[in-house]
Amino acid sequence: MAGSRKSRPTPEADAAVAIRAALRAAVEEARATDGEPEPTALARRRRTRRCPLIVAFSGGRDSTVLLHACCALRAARAAGFRELLAVHVDHGLHAGSAAWGEHCRAVCSQWQVPLEVIRVEVRRGGRGLEAAAREARYAALAEVALARGARLVLAAHHRDDRIETFLIQWLRGAGADGLAAMPAARSFADGALTLVRPLLQIGRAQIDAYLQQHDLPHVDDPSNNDTAILRNAIRSRVLPELEAARPGFAAAAARSIDLVADAAQVLRALAAEDLAACRAGVAAGALRLDRLVALAPERQRHAVRAWLAADGLEAPSRARLNEVLRQALAARGDARLLVRLAGGVDVRRHRGLLVLHKAASATRSGHTIRWQGQDEIVLPEWRGALRFVVTDGQGFDPDWLRAAPLEVRARAGGERFKPHPTRPSKTLKRLYQDAGIAEFERAALPLVWRADRLIFVAGLGADARLIDRDGARVTLHWQPAADLIGRA
Repeated sequence: MAGSRKSRPTPEADAAVAIRAALRAAVEEARATDGEPEPTALARRRRTRRCPLIVAFSGGRDSTVLLHACCALRAARAAGFRELLAVHVDHGLHAGSAAWGEHCRAVCSQWQVPLEVIRVEVRRGGRGLEAAAREARYAALAEVALARGARLVLAAHHRDDRIETFLIQWLRGAGADGLAAMPAARSFADGALTLVRPLLQIGRAQIDAYLQQHDLPHVDDPSNNDTAILRNAIRSRVLPELEAARPGFAAAAARSIDLVADAAQVLRALAAEDLAACRAGVAAGALRLDRLVALAPERQRHAVRAWLAADGLEAPSRARLNEVLRQALAARGDARLLVRLAGGVDVRRHRGLLVLHKAASATRSGHTIRWQGQDEIVLPEWRGALRFVVTDGQGFDPDWLRAAPLEVRARAGGERFKPHPTRPSKTLKRLYQDAGIAEFERAALPLVWRADRLIFVAGLGADARLIDRDGARVTLHWQPAADLIGRA
């Protein structure tokens, strides 16, 4: 009978159920895998009550829906939502940004959610504005979360955002990691926090339906209408055309991105295994060429990318990466290798290894110093310090060392030195070779002279002809800064 038929849920009701279910599931999964297991479920629930859940709140449509859904779950006494803290980051990029902060204050006051408003300075540093703003935003969120003892930070990115990011990365020629486009959860702040995106399976239409159902106040960023920005052009022009050509394409596209993300994870795991094999038995920052050459070309590229990432370096272009591998693996064994990467870092080859080296930033000239008993003398131009250690063993006579100024010089060529008492003096070039000091390191090693006599060479030690054991003596040591990331 007609009266017995169940009424079909409205799209708005479907959206509310889907959003809250996705939110609850994402937070529960993130708490279960946040790297800090609890001995019992009771202990985990107690920790849940203590730690606030941080919600990134811009005041726009998406984050307003996210915060409102968190409040709804808090009202339902859902575990993990009892302590909420909204954080609004003001990038200062628009004239109305201060008003957005006031809007967020009003909303959070009405919903009884504590709010912190953080003003940041966006420094581009050669990057795009969107990337620089994102870095500043996450740094601010991390600062608040760590100060409050939180572990999870929620962001309101949804399915359409993820598809937009995928298309942007595709247009830029990104690899699997870039195309994976917004994982549902990832660690940041050196692994201390987890960024959770609970709405990645929720479409923009569901966001708008939820917003309309609850008549939620929100702000609209006028820059979202600027189609000169690639993301906005994709959103307003490309996605509607794709929807018209294949209705419902977004769900299928999201599945494809999930598959790409799975593939990227497998590639990262394989690259980590290859990297471990290529670094076995060598210093940090170095890579064994005999192990690298044994890999297939595709795995070589992934291993080198992982190697650079481990030292905090941006991945070079494919062409630059291929040049590193060409010079490292195809050139003669005694040929020099020098490939300059971003940030003033060189990739060098030395004795069967690839090493990372920070290029010298300035020409070093002679520098006069006086030792009067201090433990060390810092030499900023050389990015390091000379350390003076008093010992009862062999070393320089301290009175002799004090009596005249010392001069720190760069190598000029042709210098001879005698670091061993039973061996003849040799040229510095030969001594460096015997000590296994790479040619590209040598310019960063200072020479210490006294009265036109070379008395100490960083990396080799003191001149043996000036050393004795009679009473207290002073030994010199060179303490470099991180000029050489990986020492062969």
